[in-house]
Amino acid sequence: MSHPILERHLQQAALKPLYLFFGEEGFLMLRALARLEASLTEKAGEPPVRVVRESQEVGLLEFLAESRAATLWGPGQLLILRGVAVYPPDQLQALTAYLDHPAPRTWVVLLAEGLKAREVEKHPVWGRLLREEAALGFPRLREGELYQWLTREARQWGKSLTPAAARQLVEMAGDNLAELTQELEKLALFAGSEATLSPELVQQSASHSRTYNIFVLVEALGEPDCRARLSALSHLLDLGEAPPKILGMLARQVRLLIRLKENPRANPGELARRLKLQQWQIKNLSQQAARFSQAALKAHLEALHQVDYRLKTSTGSPRLWLEWVLLRMGPG
Repeated sequence: MSHPILERHLQQAALKPLYLFFGEEGFLMLRALARLEASLTEKAGEPPVRVVRESQEVGLLEFLAESRAATLWGPGQLLILRGVAVYPPDQLQALTAYLDHPAPRTWVVLLAEGLKAREVEKHPVWGRLLREEAALGFPRLREGELYQWLTREARQWGKSLTPAAARQLVEMAGDNLAELTQELEKLALFAGSEATLSPELVQQSASHSRTYNIFVLVEALGEPDCRARLSALSHLLDLGEAPPKILGMLARQVRLLIRLKENPRANPGELARRLKLQQWQIKNLSQQAARFSQAALKAHLEALHQVDYRLKTSTGSPRLWLEWVLLRMGPG
């Protein structure tokens, strides 16, 4: 399902001439857009003319004028405008006039990634769309919602995903829906005839995944035994992961740990919002941060900067430089 309101409109053949897709989950917005386009194609027997514009490149009046250019025959047109939240209020008034007299056989979708529900509710133009069920929100999924979403996605593959397996997938791939979808697809294919996707299957499938091995690598930071770090690095390089990307992931993790150490009494929910993470990630970071002093983390970050410089200026082996820095990143 792309969005419950959009699905209802499709089933009732009551599509709006103009939609606003807003929120933090751009992946779900694009999925809903694909669902809308597929439905229009099925209805007309051929795909609509698809026009995509960027708000930085075209004014709203100019964009809406394109909707009047549709011919009297054919499948109609789907006009998509990205980044509409940047338009000033006076330009947005053009939408009110358009909604009173929309172009026939044209469907307009405005994309506003990052726009919050409260901003839509209070806005004179967006609020009207919301009241008319033409403003569809795609908020960021919380931890429990991620598990439910993965379970529904698994059913599309004819699989049953256990709660423990869903948690493991999220811990491994994070809350990026595009990456989670990719990992779930690989898991379903790996499972073959198995109807249930278990944590054991996740572990077996993920051992061949770059995402999984990066997860293992950053999780192993601060462990007294360096073998897990070096093993994860070896797997990543064997899978073709670029050394600069590995280094960037390590640096990001150390920076997050430093920020966590700098706010020892911060509320976990507030810290999650500030760092743009889920609360379960804050819990995992807190456990990892306990292995380090703040001085050690800053020293590790400095060592990563040194390796970054060496990778860019030296002809030495990137693998040896990465191994060198990982050997230094034990607890302390």
